[in-house]
Order: sequence, then C-alpha cells, then structure tokens
Amino acid sequence: MVTVNVITKNPTLKVISLILAVILWLFVKSTSEGEVGMVVPIEFFRCPSSLIVTQVSEDAITVRIMGPLSQVDRVSTREGKARIDLSDARPGTNTFDILPDNFTIPKALKIMQISPSSIKVEIDRVMDKVVRVKAVVKGEPAPGYRVAKIVVDPPSINLQGARSHLAGLREVLTEEVDISGLRETLKLEVPLRLTDFCLKEGVKGTVKVIVAVKQE
Repeated sequence: MVTVNVITKNPTLKVISLILAVILWLFVKSTSEGEVGMVVPIEFFRCPSSLIVTQVSEDAITVRIMGPLSQVDRVSTREGKARIDLSDARPGTNTFDILPDNFTIPKALKIMQISPSSIKVEIDRVMDKVVRVKAVVKGEPAPGYRVAKIVVDPPSINLQGARSHLAGLREVLTEEVDISGLRETLKLEVPLRLTDFCLKEGVKGTVKVIVAVKQE
C-alpha cells in the first residue's frame, strides 16, 4: 500500500510506469501472432491491347493471413488486391492459379489459405465497329401535332469492345427523349445506352437529337 502511495504522489514514477506499460504492450503485440481473414477484389494487369476480359468466375478472393499482430492489424485495415497477370492470356477460357505471389504483403506475414485457389477468365479479341444510332422517343406531341422528322447527329458512332458483343450489333439506342405535349422543334444532347462495349477513344458518349413536329 505504501508503494502505491509513493507512485501516486510521484509524477516522475507515474510517467515511467506508463512508459514501461506501453513498451510492454508493444512488445507483446509485436511478438504475439494473429490471424485475419480478408476478402479482396481482383485486379488484372498487362492485358494485351488486342484482348479484353468479358467474364470472370469470381469477383473477389478470400485469404487468411497470419503473422505478428502489429502487422496483421495494419493489413486488415488496408485495401488489398489479388493481382492477375494477363500478359500470357489467349482468347477463350483462361484458368489462373491464385498463389501467395499474387498478393503484396509484408515479408513477416504468411498467407495461410486462399479461396478459391483458381479462377476462370473469359478473354475475347477487341474489335472496332461503326453502327448507326437510333433515337428512342416516348410520349405524343400536343393534340393537333405530329412528329415530322427525327434527326440524330452524328447518325453513326464508332464503338470498341469484345468481338462476341459487337459482331451482331447493328445499332445503338439513345436514352429516352420525352416528347409529351410537344408543340415546337426539340433539340437535345442525349446520352447513348452503352453496356457491353465502349466508345472508341475520342468519341463522345452523347448525340444531338432533333425532333421536329408540325400541325396536322
């Protein structure tokens, strides 16, 4: 009880005690081992410019990591990725084993479990294609008016995407243009509906739509 009173009344001893406690805590944490599970996204790199990923069997990889608690805690709170090298990929179905080397972690840590241990990636050739653009309109003009003409500018657009997606494509649609109650010519910049393909570099993702109406 006397010892407690001495420490309580002596600020220097209190500070020393606190420092020793912190050092002891850090030592225990740095030498104690821990394990954590993480779900990390998949990132592809070095994909040849002539190829494109169309489908992946898994969206993410689950890993269990073991090592010093101090480093495990940092890894668990940091966004990780499973990086897959596509430099040797070929058109068709490609199977990639998921190995510890696919993850970037400190040397003191070990990857104990990876699930799934492999993924399947569908690869297709990239192609360019020029297709026409069709404006999608909804609604009706005001009573006594009718649509005289619909103009799309530009009338066609250059797309880039997987051969399997673009080969049979004949046209691209715009987002809906509402002409309900229209009494005069309407001019709008309208986005295109793009899903499984993208625009050729330098091509805008919108077109100008002109809807002209006239009295009947």
